[in-house]
Amino acid sequence: MLDIRLELSKINYRKCIEVLLPPLVEHCASKSAPNELDTFLAKLGPDAARAACAVLDGMSVDGRDKMVVWLVSAHEERMRNSANRHLSELFGAPLVRIGHFAALDRPGNRLSLLATQIDADYASLLHSPLVKEGVAQLGQENAILKGAAQLALQFGAFLPPESLEKYGLGLLNAEGVKQRLKGALQEGVLQAGLDAEIEDMFVEQSGVGPLPDAAGDNAVPDSFEKELLGALSAQAEALRRS
Repeated sequence: MLDIRLELSKINYRKCIEVLLPPLVEHCASKSAPNELDTFLAKLGPDAARAACAVLDGMSVDGRDKMVVWLVSAHEERMRNSANRHLSELFGAPLVRIGHFAALDRPGNRLSLLATQIDADYASLLHSPLVKEGVAQLGQENAILKGAAQLALQFGAFLPPESLEKYGLGLLNAEGVKQRLKGALQEGVLQAGLDAEIEDMFVEQSGVGPLPDAAGDNAVPDSFEKELLGALSAQAEALRRS
């Protein structure tokens, strides 16, 4: 199977909070066994997004990134469904489908998205108009890869699954296909509420890149929950006094 790693830049933290936090607050209010942060957010209600935006200026970049990781985790299904809709539109059919979406807080103030558990119909993918167009462009990039891709197009029905995946991996990383694929995913995550620019994209065999830590329903990383709760409490008090 494949993973798609997206390197992010130009994150609009405020916009992400304004779009993604309110539905999360509603969900927190409906929980039968809320934790301390759930209870606090539900109590803030409509003021939660305003309070969260207000604490941004006092947060480190790492803290802001952790907030985005939390929001993406909380809206994993929303992100995944939006990305898959745009991929289906790109290929004209659901030939590439993401099974799980996660955000990764990387060292050095870097933030990535990781699409995993990807199910790809390689036989159909090799014959899609987008991939055929990408093969036609490969002569300028890599003549050897173009020859191998043309062979896969001709004999794909007779190739074993592992060979089809190998050719599919190469073609999805071909510049012409990669840019279109990146554009579709950019629109997908933006429509889902993640206002950020995808600076680069890598299609890899599963397990090559870093994997996200396991997180429960709408979980905040343990190391960040106390910091977030304290900052929101202080800001909520300031808003009440103003």
